[in-house]
Amino acid sequence: MIFMAEVLYRKYRPKKFEEIVGQDQVKIVLKKAIENQSIAHAYIFFGPRGTGKTTTARILAKALNCLSHDDKPCGKCESCIAVDNNSHMDVIEIDAASYRGIDEIRKIRDAASYRPTMGHYKVYIVDEFHMLTREAFNALLKTLEEPPEHIVFILATTNLEKVPETILSRCQVFTFKPLSEGQIVEYLQRILKEEKKTYTVEALKIIAKAAKGGMRDAVNLLERALVFGEKIEEDNVKNILGILPEEYLKSYLVAILNGDSDEIIALSENIERLGYSHDSVIRQSIELTKDMISRRELEFERGVKLIEKLWEVNREMRYSENKKLTFEVLSLTTLAAMNVPSVSVEPAKAVNAVVKEEVKKSNEEKEVEPITTDIDVSKKSEKVDSKFKEFFETIYEEGHVLIWVLLNLATIKEEDDVFALSFALNDLFARELAKEHIETISELMKMRLGKPAKINDNDIVESSDILKKLNPDEKAYVKRILTLFEGLDAKDVKIEIEEEGNG
Repeated sequence: MIFMAEVLYRKYRPKKFEEIVGQDQVKIVLKKAIENQSIAHAYIFFGPRGTGKTTTARILAKALNCLSHDDKPCGKCESCIAVDNNSHMDVIEIDAASYRGIDEIRKIRDAASYRPTMGHYKVYIVDEFHMLTREAFNALLKTLEEPPEHIVFILATTNLEKVPETILSRCQVFTFKPLSEGQIVEYLQRILKEEKKTYTVEALKIIAKAAKGGMRDAVNLLERALVFGEKIEEDNVKNILGILPEEYLKSYLVAILNGDSDEIIALSENIERLGYSHDSVIRQSIELTKDMISRRELEFERGVKLIEKLWEVNREMRYSENKKLTFEVLSLTTLAAMNVPSVSVEPAKAVNAVVKEEVKKSNEEKEVEPITTDIDVSKKSEKVDSKFKEFFETIYEEGHVLIWVLLNLATIKEEDDVFALSFALNDLFARELAKEHIETISELMKMRLGKPAKINDNDIVESSDILKKLNPDEKAYVKRILTLFEGLDAKDVKIEIEEEGNG
């Protein structure tokens, strides 16, 4: 028979105020209140998850009902032991995320009229209480306005902004801060010494950083690492957390900064093959960019611009179903933005500048006749006319980068009650991505332009190979530049061959 071991975060859960890591601003006030017997009838514990809200609530409940006359909580009396074993009749824990209706609060209100049976106070610990319904809040408010002297409410939440002001004004609010990496590392070391396990400090620092200020997350990650191997080492921890080797991240950043679109696609394939997440690549790249700026390995202004673009990619990827495709499209967009001066919401101008520069380099290197290229903007009048220009600028400024890219790739036709979006044959991947986000696109267009949007599946725009005017080497260069704005059709490029002697 297999017995389930006690998880570490429960096994090493603090049982006294002194054992709580950090949160001095909370511990000092509560201990003084108990010493002076100045107990409020309701407390609100607010802070991120895993920072000790429920643990502190239980310790406070123990202290209020402790039978000792000296140090409270003593942890030895019948009342303290009952709280530790979750068997105390006067300490009631409620998960407001599951029991959020008015009926549950009415039961609390009715039971509050009875005096405690085991201790001095009847303590109600309500976790995630911001999830209560409006009617439940109103019912709770009545109890908080006229509380019995033997009742104490401890309300824990991660979203204080969702709590009505009428509730807040009747409670003492304590804010729990995210724990520092140093505090987390120190606590993990204590656990590992108790468990008699070996470790490296660098591995614990990685866990602490991944926990983002939450002790419970840190201890859970530590437990996973212990299952992976007896010794907590850096490589094991990185494998568990899905952290890519730094050389992959540097290759990705270098590809963006140097305008190497082929490397972006190759990296995306490798990431998928190795089983890493495309989301984590963006998040870790942001962190690496920050480190490179601080180490002065990257120019400050260029680094800040790169972080800004990567942050936009990260935000868009959260809501995408096809992570790989979104990663590739937005990485290419970021690559273009980082390598073209003053990229605007009109991609034609940016492509025009880059195409001219690259073809010029091609001619110099190959010693062939010079070629000039230009974008025929009039041919894109259906895509970006004056009616949509302001709309495109607005959604770009609001951070809807992916939507902006997709609409720039589409041909937009205004019908009686809807905007119909069509895509070229070589933009079928963009059409599929637009289908995933059609609700957002439709909502934005209806709000800004007065009509919803739809995808025109049967109206695919044919594309023509205008690049056939170029010789093979020149054609390869121009096509490479067009990949920076994936989906811009070759029919939108006007090719002009300069005669020899014209400069």
